[in-house]
Amino acid sequence: MRIVKLLFALLLIGSFLVFVAQNSILVEVSFFNYRGYTPVFVLVLISALIGFLIAFLYFFPREIKLRGTVDNLREGAKSLNRGFLLKAEHHFQKNSLLEPLLCLSLYEREETSKMLSLKSPLSAYMLLKLHLLEQAEEKFKRTLETDQENLLALKGLRDISFLKGETDRSVEYQERVLKLCEKWDKENQKRVLAELLAFLWRTNKEVETAEKAFDLYRTPLTYSVCIISLFDQEKKKDATKLFEKSFEDNLQNEVLTLLLAEEPTLTKLMDVIQKREQQISKVVLLMIYLRLGLFSKVKSLIDDVPDYYRCLAMLFMSHRDEERTCAKAFNDLLYLWECTCGVRYKEYTPLCPNCLKWNKLELKI
Repeated sequence: MRIVKLLFALLLIGSFLVFVAQNSILVEVSFFNYRGYTPVFVLVLISALIGFLIAFLYFFPREIKLRGTVDNLREGAKSLNRGFLLKAEHHFQKNSLLEPLLCLSLYEREETSKMLSLKSPLSAYMLLKLHLLEQAEEKFKRTLETDQENLLALKGLRDISFLKGETDRSVEYQERVLKLCEKWDKENQKRVLAELLAFLWRTNKEVETAEKAFDLYRTPLTYSVCIISLFDQEKKKDATKLFEKSFEDNLQNEVLTLLLAEEPTLTKLMDVIQKREQQISKVVLLMIYLRLGLFSKVKSLIDDVPDYYRCLAMLFMSHRDEERTCAKAFNDLLYLWECTCGVRYKEYTPLCPNCLKWNKLELKI
């Protein structure tokens, strides 16, 4: 490598000497009141030097600032990797470009007061993660005032609206998210919108809402909502066909669990349920028959279910008031849905209020 550098230096010197030898002719130079003669090569070198100095003076301050940013980033990242959060904050605070990393450090230390003073939308996201909804919502809205297509702010406001029970507004935000999101996230965001529309149907009961939800993405929730909607329209054949379709997608257990609160719907589906008993979980069947008071059917399943459900069934079938009261208490403790974060829920929700992740609940029976 040294030989290459030496050869390159010799080549430059040789080229310079050739340039001097070929451009030693004197030329007249005029500048204001000055008038004189100088070799051509000197004039060219002076011009090049002046051009270099102008560029140097223009870029040098920026380079110093950039080096400072890089140094702070390097030292801050090193401290963050080693777990020294306060040291990391000290470096990240020196430049506004490093605010997103500063947010991460402040989030780990739960320094909410400092996060409120930051401009980065990531600080609002961290406040949301700490379940400070009002503060996060205010910062997200402020971000949208200057950047209407800020995906982080739109997602944050969608989540906050849903948690507040403002499903219609959450749907509006999610429609904007779906238009802006990247290709890798498209399918996931379609599912989120579908389940939001299914939740919205529970309040507005509009046929179009249920149909749009199911057409957008097939999930247990969109299946259940669309089935109920079809029965409400007295389209029994269509509803039955749709229920049978859920078996093709292997979603029958989740769909039936979501329909447990809908006794009229379960009654109308009994022919299909009995015909396809072998494809339905024994626990789900037990819960359906208990719900409908079909105790003769329950007795045939008692030996095939876990102890908890066996006890629950026996208490429900008891003729003693005390035991039936215990059965209701047992039923209130039945949390069939579990998120990947470990929290269990009695009712299905597309957004886990604990970890704020979408579509992570699974049926645990």
